[in-house]
Amino acid sequence: MDLMLIAKAVGALSLIGVVSAVLLATAAQKFHVDVDPRVQHVLDALPGANCGACGNPSCFAVAEGIAGGRLPITSCVAGGQGVADSIAAAMGQDACVVATVVSCRHCGGGTTAVRAYDYGGVRSCAAVAKLAGGSIMCPDGCFGHGDCVRACPFDAMSLDARGLPVVDLAKCTGCGICVTECPRGHSGNLLELIPDGGAVVVRCSSRDKVKARREYCAMSCIACKKCERACPSDAIHVIDMLAVVDYDKCTGCLACVAVCPQDCIDVTGRGAGRPASVTDGTAGGFEGFAPMVAVAARATTHQP
Repeated sequence: MDLMLIAKAVGALSLIGVVSAVLLATAAQKFHVDVDPRVQHVLDALPGANCGACGNPSCFAVAEGIAGGRLPITSCVAGGQGVADSIAAAMGQDACVVATVVSCRHCGGGTTAVRAYDYGGVRSCAAVAKLAGGSIMCPDGCFGHGDCVRACPFDAMSLDARGLPVVDLAKCTGCGICVTECPRGHSGNLLELIPDGGAVVVRCSSRDKVKARREYCAMSCIACKKCERACPSDAIHVIDMLAVVDYDKCTGCLACVAVCPQDCIDVTGRGAGRPASVTDGTAGGFEGFAPMVAVAARATTHQP
């Protein structure tokens, strides 16, 4: 064994290491960029989920934007009021009220909806939507393959026995990723973000003619306007042959749910004080359902 050769090799490697360290230290000093210490403070306040719901690639990008004044302190839609308050404190700003929202589904068809054809391909809503407009007759209904469920970064959605996604309001942050993922989310408002305190939701989004709706879905809105006449707060109206709730006016009296002949106006978990998994799809059929306003009194006051 040539000890001299080994010593030379060790010496050469050591010299390379020393020179490299000096070069790296010099480069670090020369190209050093001062970082706003508030970036780290804001980053510590963010959830760190990197969900992308805010439209930014990462929580660090959001922290940089907020610290640099390019983004508001309410940019983290998933974090809600608590995160906004923490960011405000880190930035030395006054706290502001964040309007919280949750996801809701405007479809009650599920397995009862009439099929246009038997689909045996990839279990993906995005995939089936590209085949002749989808496998169900309703042009706006839910395919039930769970793209939204798989996309939710907070495990706030699950498919029930009807093949429909049910939102766990206790976990939903209103990030809107499910709406973006749904092929009928933005175009047909199948999935929509509503105020967190919303008590009712219309489980229909079809803009088809009423006759056609009744042929392919027993749960569809038939534009009878009974909900419109029953509402004491003028919070629900039939627009383009479909019932639409104005959540700025809705008081959660559940009068519309009581009179809907199609049971397509549903009570959310917030309106019933129960988990959405219990009330979703039951309309007024769950135990203890009791509208705050007597139906008889409403019928007398609100004539067609």
